[in-house]
Amino acid sequence: MSSEKLTQDEAKRLLEMVKRSLVDAIDFPSRGKTKEFDVVGDAKKDVFSINIYRAKIQPFKYNFGARIKKNGIMLLELHIGQTLVHRNPDGEKITGSHWHLYKEDFGRNCAFTAVDVQSDLFVDNAIKFLEKFNVVEKPDIVHQMEIL
Repeated sequence: MSSEKLTQDEAKRLLEMVKRSLVDAIDFPSRGKTKEFDVVGDAKKDVFSINIYRAKIQPFKYNFGARIKKNGIMLLELHIGQTLVHRNPDGEKITGSHWHLYKEDFGRNCAFTAVDVQSDLFVDNAIKFLEKFNVVEKPDIVHQMEIL
């Protein structure tokens, strides 16, 4: 994780930038594993890594994350799981699935509830994440029966 900071305007520009996947397909990682692939922005110099992590014990607990490749700043995350708990810097407690969106003052430490997210719908959640990160040319998403 980077100690660098972005202005809120720069973070917004990077989040809203149109992006396209550099891979044709992604699949859900095995339990306890991570998969990562890159997307590129319309400026070509802006490359981002998207990470998918799957919990080892709870099959429907997983995370998506999007960070700037060159400096590691996390711009967007979606944490999925019914038992998750996150406490924001102001003390607000978020339970269940939630989003983290980069904020200039707090980095990725603030979260808000993810609505319309069901932990057993990996493909739907992957698409929601990619759309929120403005990836317009998405990879095919391979759904594995093993997670059900």
